[in-house]
Amino acid sequence: MLKCIIFLLVIVFFFDACSVTYPKNDIAQSLEKLVKKECNQDSKAYLVGRTLYLDMKLDEIKSSDDKTVSQAIRKIALAVFTAGRVVLSSDSDIKYIVVTTYNFYKNIAFRVVHNIDDIKSYFYMRISRSDFNSRKLLESEIEEPLTAANMIEDRHDIADQEYVGRLIASQINMLLESDVILVQIPRLQYVAVENETLIFSVSDIVDGTSIYLVRNILLEKTKDYSKKYNISFKGIKVIAFGGKPVTTD
Repeated sequence: MLKCIIFLLVIVFFFDACSVTYPKNDIAQSLEKLVKKECNQDSKAYLVGRTLYLDMKLDEIKSSDDKTVSQAIRKIALAVFTAGRVVLSSDSDIKYIVVTTYNFYKNIAFRVVHNIDDIKSYFYMRISRSDFNSRKLLESEIEEPLTAANMIEDRHDIADQEYVGRLIASQINMLLESDVILVQIPRLQYVAVENETLIFSVSDIVDGTSIYLVRNILLEKTKDYSKKYNISFKGIKVIAFGGKPVTTD
């Protein structure tokens, strides 16, 4: 069902993008109106530099079970494509789209970030669906009121190196969660880029074997995404629980 909806949105985009223009100065208000019309969802949009944020409070997010997560991601996917239509039909120089959903208590939050060039390439069928999904940056905070609230309120202009770093962490986390062997390894979190070195942290104490696996996966993904986005890094560093560096390359 979701695939059909996305396909229809792509078709609508082709006929709509050539004739409809959303001026940069009004793009936040235009996006809010279109999300209300097409997704039947209230939202709030913010433009920060080259980054367009869209926040949606979803009353149906009451737990972190698989069904609830799937519903939230489905809403986000529709909103992402709606935002993509607006941006690609505007005179703006927006580079990143960020869609955040959260519940009433702001203790559960999901965020998806996309590079607008990736959305454009998918709209025009230059990249496959699987390639597009491999470029999806998904972050979540569940049952952690402080960190979830911080995610919701964090609106800054995303830098290109930061995006790639966060994307690498996101894709690795999704890989770990889907693997029965690797699922016990704590989540990775992007920290910063310093002197062209990507810095990540792990969310808990890990043993040497886990760090070795994480390090190898990080090196592989960093090479892959550096090539995709034509961005180079000198190395990677993983900071263990408590701030102690555990590996540098």
